[in-house]
Amino acid sequence: MLPQISQLLQLQERDQRIRALQKELKDIPKNEALARNQLAGDLAAVESAQQKAKEIEVQIKSLELDIQTRQNSIKRLQDQQFETRKNEEFQALGTEVQRYQREVGGLEDRELEHMEALEAAKAVIKEAQARLAATQARVDEELQALSARAAGVRQRLEAEQTERETLADPIEPGALDLYNRLFAKKPDAAVVAMENGICGGCHMKIVIGTLQQLRQEEGLTQCESCGRILYLVE
Repeated sequence: MLPQISQLLQLQERDQRIRALQKELKDIPKNEALARNQLAGDLAAVESAQQKAKEIEVQIKSLELDIQTRQNSIKRLQDQQFETRKNEEFQALGTEVQRYQREVGGLEDRELEHMEALEAAKAVIKEAQARLAATQARVDEELQALSARAAGVRQRLEAEQTERETLADPIEPGALDLYNRLFAKKPDAAVVAMENGICGGCHMKIVIGTLQQLRQEEGLTQCESCGRILYLVE
């Protein structure tokens, strides 16, 4: 095997580690977003429960206003009863008072029902908030772990890149330039084995001329199909 091939294989192993670490680092923000998305459902549940409670409170206030309005009407009618001296007018006013009193009774029943519904809605809010708090704690833990993981990956990546520079330094510039261009384009490897007449990168059969060139070991040999740098395994 050509010394350049050995050097390039060592460099490629390092580059593959770097590429994997870069991917891992790139994926961390996506994982952080996924972690935060776990809160969406619980947040929506809390907001929905709170909105329901607010709607009930509005209905209760509306009923209280209706009750107060009718009670004011009752007082006014009773004052008119006290002032009138006509029996028919007194009776008519009394009938109106009774009607308003019945309405007040019905409104108070509805108010009680709404107050019970409000208590139930507050219980739902409390339960939803408890679920949200549990999810938040879990998400915070995941985000903390991802942050620590990112710091660790950056540290390893920096070390790998430093070692890569050391490995790349003695390689002949032309060979290094060819390798760099190939590795940037290939998702797996720029230097691959040729075994049983097959390229280990594209898995195409190697022509006789390429095989002979490999055996002569006079310089770097590329696959005529994919362009990867080949080394012979027999």
